[in-house]
Amino acid sequence: MSEIVYVFTNPAMPCYVKIGMTKRDDGVTERLKELSAATGVPVPFECQYAAEVDDSAKIEKVLKEDFDNYRHSKRREFFLIPHEKITASLKKYAISDKTPETQKVLAEITSAEDKTAQAQAASAYALRNRWWTFSEIGIKPGEELELVSDPTIKCKVFDNEQSVEYAGKTFPSLSALARELGRWSDHDPSAPEQFSYKSELLSELRRK
Repeated sequence: MSEIVYVFTNPAMPCYVKIGMTKRDDGVTERLKELSAATGVPVPFECQYAAEVDDSAKIEKVLKEDFDNYRHSKRREFFLIPHEKITASLKKYAISDKTPETQKVLAEITSAEDKTAQAQAASAYALRNRWWTFSEIGIKPGEELELVSDPTIKCKVFDNEQSVEYAGKTFPSLSALARELGRWSDHDPSAPEQFSYKSELLSELRRK
């Protein structure tokens, strides 16, 4: 019986990572197909990494506890964090690499309609990452924003552009504040994916 822990992502949900486990030899591939076949999923999931471990239930629990501050919802297995960080942690427990040949799996489950949807998801992601202002998404100076991974960290919108205020200091953008807080690197989620306004991600407000 296999003991495998996997890390999944989905192009339609940039920056979100799903952690799971299986005890079937073909479990990772079958789980990819199961999740991707759901009618509520616009495009197929992709496996970024899968590893054989000594105790899949234990390692899955360890990873979820280690990254609990990045969990999108306590009832969900999705985490708002670059998948590379979770993969790096999982590799510490790996006996062998069980990552399936993603393109081969996707070829089995990706239809022409899926490919169109994937292209649209990529386009939407590019749009979310263009230059934007607080006034553009209806947030006024003085309004409060929260860091998703740690809601105790709050900042205030300083002007109608992109400046924010935190701990008595003004930052030219949320990205600058994220760097100051040590929550930013080349692979980290963009600022609109890290901060929320009234419990809604700024990226979602921009999309609307």
